[in-house]
Amino acid sequence: MIRGTAATASDASAASAARAALESSGSAIDAIVAGFFAAAGAQPDVLLAPAVALAAGVGVGARAFDGRAIQPGRGAPRPRGFVDGQSVPEAARVAVPRSLGMLVLLHGYLGRARLRELVRAGVAAAERAGASGRAELLREVGSLGAVALRARDVERALLAVGGPVAGGTLTAEDIAEAVPAEVEAASTSIADGATALQAPWPVAEQARPADAIVACDGWGTVAALAYARTDDGIAVPELEITLGRDAVPVRRGITRLAPGTPLPAAAPIAILQRSTLAAAVALTGKHSIDVNALGALLHGTALEAALHDVRTRLHAEGILAVLRDDRDARAVHLAPGFMAGPGTQPAGD
Repeated sequence: MIRGTAATASDASAASAARAALESSGSAIDAIVAGFFAAAGAQPDVLLAPAVALAAGVGVGARAFDGRAIQPGRGAPRPRGFVDGQSVPEAARVAVPRSLGMLVLLHGYLGRARLRELVRAGVAAAERAGASGRAELLREVGSLGAVALRARDVERALLAVGGPVAGGTLTAEDIAEAVPAEVEAASTSIADGATALQAPWPVAEQARPADAIVACDGWGTVAALAYARTDDGIAVPELEITLGRDAVPVRRGITRLAPGTPLPAAAPIAILQRSTLAAAVALTGKHSIDVNALGALLHGTALEAALHDVRTRLHAEGILAVLRDDRDARAVHLAPGFMAGPGTQPAGD
């Protein structure tokens, strides 16, 4: 791998694709984008899952990218709403996805490879899984970006499971106007003169845990991405994908959540910076991360041992990180059950 680069992920297919992208273009942004699409090809519930990302480095600043799903209902009259005791159809929980728009925005910010190159691993994974519809959608994303969702057959498939006819509030206007956001990351001063960056919006406790991808490159960019999969999603048969149950159903007599409102999504990712040291860290099994615990990475302890300490303090299932300094870069993923002893040596993933 190119000197100063490293990547890992909570999903094996995402980790492999992220490392391959680093070998090809050397870009941390390309790595996390390729990793996401690889996971999206392998699993049906990734492509339109709520997603958030962080990127920081020299010439990059400290940016947060918002791909959380938003409440549907743009351009449509307020529905009557459901009453207590009434069965709520699955369609009423279909939200407006913004993950693809966010990935395209992130890639346009600092990506180096063409988007069609970054979806190849995902297309191959979908084909191996026998999901030809998902593979074709990924190809369209590689060619058109987020505009692929506005293609007539794709839009029709999404509205069939989340639109008014199915009992939901998703509209074509929702899909067309689902714009992601890019903002300054929240910065917190922690121990030993270090700064921690994270998403600036609050993370609700009801947000389901997320998978994550982290990467760094030789240009000094460090990046992290989290995406919230679902165990109980809503299938879109034509596209061979699954949507999360993220929208808030309209209740009769209760003020509805305004269309376009971002919905809760996990963001258990952070970037740590001090002088020439930078790290991207992500937790699994948690909806957020307490950045004050990251000071353990600054004490000269072996990386695995320091990460084990952070995971234990924050009661996370797993933890993954990339760390770079003026000498080299390392990646580590401590899956659930890993125990680090005092003699653990730094090692790559």
